[in-house]
Amino acid sequence: MTAMPHLKNALIVATMSAVVSLAHAEEKHKFGKAAMTGEQTYKAVCVTCHGEGLAGAPKAGNRRAWAPLIAEGYNDLVGSALTGVRMMPPKGGAPELYDIEVARAVVYMVSLAGGQFPEPTEANLKAARLDGEKRHAARLKTAAASRR
Repeated sequence: MTAMPHLKNALIVATMSAVVSLAHAEEKHKFGKAAMTGEQTYKAVCVTCHGEGLAGAPKAGNRRAWAPLIAEGYNDLVGSALTGVRMMPPKGGAPELYDIEVARAVVYMVSLAGGQFPEPTEANLKAARLDGEKRHAARLKTAAASRR
């Protein structure tokens, strides 16, 4: 019975730690590194695959390769970049990127291929992430069904 107060205290400490961690994460996002532009993000991360078409990635600036992707729309392309698609991991394998940096990089690469997407805003970025998460879940479900 004496263990009960210790358990209660441990739960309180764990809860407080979680709250502090969440507050710190929010603070870091608001006051952390400055978000890169689309071009900066492309040069820092995306060029690795999209510069030379590694693993089937459409080369930046290749209008023919990008045309069908651009036709799929902002939500699909940005959402897929955020959650991963085919050989591309989420955020191009750079989880430290802010969502807005990924979206800006997509908009930048679309512009290199002659397309035009809107600049990322909080609203269209949230919609794109939700779309990407839905598509990712559907791809996982299809993959699991194919293994049966």
